[in-house]
Amino acid sequence: MTAVTETEKAVPEQPRPGVGRRTAGSVAWLMASRLAARGIDFTTLIVLARTLSPQDFGLISVAMTLIFIVEAVSELPISQSMVRLDRVGRSHLNTAFTIGLMRGGLLALVIALAAVPFSYAYSDSRLVPLILFLALAPITRGLQSPAMVQYARRIDFRRDLVIEIVSKLCGFSVATSLAIATHSYWAIAMGTVVTPVASMVQSYFFAPFRPRLSLVRWRSFAGFLGWASLAQALGALSWQSDKLILGRFIGKADLGHFSMAADLSSVPEQVLVAPAMRPLMAGFVTMKDSCERMARAYQRISLTLLTIAAPGMVGLSLIADQVVPVVLGPNWITAIPMLRWLAIAPIFVVWVSPLDPMAMAMDRTSIFLRQRLVEVAIKIPLLIGLIWTFGVAGAVIGRVATNAILMVVTMGYVRKLVGLRIIAQLIAPWRIALATAGMAAAILLLPDALRQSLSILAVAATVIVGGVTYIAILLLSWALVGRPEGMETMGMKLFAQLRGKLFRHRAA
Repeated sequence: MTAVTETEKAVPEQPRPGVGRRTAGSVAWLMASRLAARGIDFTTLIVLARTLSPQDFGLISVAMTLIFIVEAVSELPISQSMVRLDRVGRSHLNTAFTIGLMRGGLLALVIALAAVPFSYAYSDSRLVPLILFLALAPITRGLQSPAMVQYARRIDFRRDLVIEIVSKLCGFSVATSLAIATHSYWAIAMGTVVTPVASMVQSYFFAPFRPRLSLVRWRSFAGFLGWASLAQALGALSWQSDKLILGRFIGKADLGHFSMAADLSSVPEQVLVAPAMRPLMAGFVTMKDSCERMARAYQRISLTLLTIAAPGMVGLSLIADQVVPVVLGPNWITAIPMLRWLAIAPIFVVWVSPLDPMAMAMDRTSIFLRQRLVEVAIKIPLLIGLIWTFGVAGAVIGRVATNAILMVVTMGYVRKLVGLRIIAQLIAPWRIALATAGMAAAILLLPDALRQSLSILAVAATVIVGGVTYIAILLLSWALVGRPEGMETMGMKLFAQLRGKLFRHRAA
């Protein structure tokens, strides 16, 4: 546990030699923490889904739509902006805390003013107290110890693992206990708020910091925050647009089914992409003077993420009719066709996700604004037309279609930044596509008795068959093309290390 000193020479932590190895290790730590956290989230979701009704989830989804949008509009990537500075002193940390506090006050005011009109728009007075209470979550998230940046600058995210898991366990305990005791949608709201509160408390334990109000270093944040913040606001509007529009045309139960399917479909993306962004940015910073190195790193990272994510997303789509009744129960059968298609949509996001940390490392954050403007211009009109015509099915089609279109647009920005051609980006994951297709064929060729069985053992057997087929085809194609450096190389090295340790242990 390291305290922040009073001098301006505090936290001059620049990445030391072995950045690539430490970046990979940090990604592994964060993925492990996110995997554990999502496991807790998934368990919470199962308990809540079997205890509460789709109408309860629909009501929370409407309330959280406003919270997410306002939070993103006021969200400031303060930690990321400090990571890229050559030196971070006490005055930077004080300024970061002050900006976070001001942002929290503004967020609270905006949400308080919007709660009543929002409840009138959706004809539900229960939304007012629900929105006001849920607003505590984003406010608390913005008040975490800014001194945590010292670990990010060292590409050391082990404490993040502890913070995330402990926070999720606190939220799980509160939400499930209340759900079982009261059968009220307030259980979801309480769990949503408790989690960031627990995270904030832990951040000051791991990175003690006594804040002072100051804006003396605001110029160090201004340029970086301006473009990124506006882009985040547009991104949030785009991200929540389907739920925002759907809430005006369909009932709370149908919205609850759509929200549940959307949440399940986002699990692989949340486990893989979100935790990788912070260490990847620190790694990209070390090579920002070479576009060629940036391009190679971008391609390698993109393929690595797709190698892990694609089979999970396609597999979830293929076994949706087994997963939903087994995991969530009979109340959620309507979500099956939605999940089958929504599970595929995040593939396009994962494919181009390394653009964000790469652009931040190159100080080209203005690209985010152009990207989000295109996204809003394409997505919202398309969604309005599709939802107006097809209802929930239109929202599902709209999400998949817009993600695919925006992937190609993002590839164009990658080409402008580092010269990587769009066709090269599209062709690169051909072995992943081949292995995923083989996996899908293996699952579809399984006996109907197994594929239609609603038992945990049948689901596990289906997953094992698909996983083994995917890995076999991926390794075979890797060997046939000369064993290039990539995810397979790392996997084989890890396997060799584990086998060596096992043999030494047996010999001892």
